[in-house]
Amino acid sequence: MTVVDVALVVVRLAIGIWLLWSLPRFGRLGSFDLDRVTVVVPARNEAAQLPRLLRSLSGIRAEVVVVDDDSTDGTPSVASSHGATVVSSSPLPDGWGGKAWACEVGAEAATGDVVVFVDADVRFAPGALGRIVAALDERGGLVSVQPFHVPGSPVEHLAALFNVVAIAATDVASPTGRRAGARGAFGPVLACRRSDHERVGGHAVVGERVNDDVALAEAFAAHELPVTVLAGGDDVAFRMYPLGLGQLVEGFTKNLAAGVGAARRSTALLVVAWLTLLVQASVAPVRALLGSADPVIAGALYAVVAAQVWWMARRVGRFGPITALAFPLLLVTFLAVFARSVVAAARGSVSWRGRRLATRRSRRP
Repeated sequence: MTVVDVALVVVRLAIGIWLLWSLPRFGRLGSFDLDRVTVVVPARNEAAQLPRLLRSLSGIRAEVVVVDDDSTDGTPSVASSHGATVVSSSPLPDGWGGKAWACEVGAEAATGDVVVFVDADVRFAPGALGRIVAALDERGGLVSVQPFHVPGSPVEHLAALFNVVAIAATDVASPTGRRAGARGAFGPVLACRRSDHERVGGHAVVGERVNDDVALAEAFAAHELPVTVLAGGDDVAFRMYPLGLGQLVEGFTKNLAAGVGAARRSTALLVVAWLTLLVQASVAPVRALLGSADPVIAGALYAVVAAQVWWMARRVGRFGPITALAFPLLLVTFLAVFARSVVAAARGSVSWRGRRLATRRSRRP
């Protein structure tokens, strides 16, 4: 490698460090009066996931409302058996996505001053909900939390790079993001005052858009209400796509297709630059075997990049060194799904849970 080649590698390694420099936590702020809080869980065929979420919320004073989104797997009975209030969001009105409508129905049913929208695959550590609401009480507006990813099967480890890119693209962990603010929000946990939710237009501002989190964040920002994005760390976790590769591909296709263009252009370029380093390190061993690269240099490059992937991945989920060493497989999966998402975005819709969802901005007023 020439001096220029080494410099380019070092620069791109530095970019990776910059993008995940410091994950913002909601810390150990004092607890909030949970009697004034309603947790709204939009649920479509979540009978397998709901018990773990509802057990993590057991014993708290907050109202828990599970909104059944036309489930066929016993979701309502599972929710009621764990003490949640169950309401139905059927039928789905024209111009609405299923999750957005379920959240709107849940917000209308809520009695608390604060509403926390929570995906069914989320788990809370003891006291975590109170700390999230305390952060909202301190900062106002919309508070979004990206949970720590806890994979449950080998296939789910393929999500590592997706999680890293998602955090990086929002600028939530970079020095730039701390100064200029994060872009968008994360949908698994969204907390706001019910009055502010009504003020921005509720989930009607989301309409049929897949990225309900980004759309809601845009609405809060448009009304000059702050948007705070935090990392779940030890307090908030989730298990994404437990049904295997098909669900993982469909889910991340949806997320990427809807999220294209949400990142700052400068941040997107930094992410792309860092990904080119992964491409270079992935092909280095092949080039060494073919005799077109020095084996020692190729091995060193691979090892250094794997170490950085491990450092980055374990900040966003429970991903170990074996996952990091397999980063070429993570990269191939990511690029394949990204290509699939580009096609879906061009078509204007994606498939998710048996429905077609719009990837373009809703025309709802």
